[in-house]
Amino acid sequence: MPIPVLITISGTQQLDWDEPETIQLVTQGEYSYEPGVVTFSYAETEMTGLEGVTTTFTIEDGARVTLRREGKVRSTMLFVVGEKHEALYDAGFGGLLLSLRAKNIEALLNEKGGIFDLSYAIEIEHAACGTNSYHIEIRAI
Repeated sequence: MPIPVLITISGTQQLDWDEPETIQLVTQGEYSYEPGVVTFSYAETEMTGLEGVTTTFTIEDGARVTLRREGKVRSTMLFVVGEKHEALYDAGFGGLLLSLRAKNIEALLNEKGGIFDLSYAIEIEHAACGTNSYHIEIRAI
């Protein structure tokens, strides 16, 4: 059964041709913990540029992460350290092919929340683009 949580997200995007850009978001969401599988979700806001989108992270055995977005933007991205995975990013007006390679996954999570870090390299339409990283803290409310 999901529990209500406070989710603090610090996301950094480093494009190859630009300075890193970090945004921070504090929002409420839902969190579910079972040994080996953690799921949390939240509604994106205007600040992230994804208003009208629900983002869900599923972390399996602390080593396999699925990031799913539903709503005005639809995408399912898979991350496993050392593996390259492709995903279609559908923004409603057309899709982009993303190639993702997880560089780091750290999950210190229990029944009440915890800390989750993810960093990955991203290619758009097979062209190297940069890196993204998330530092996420989850607390039961």
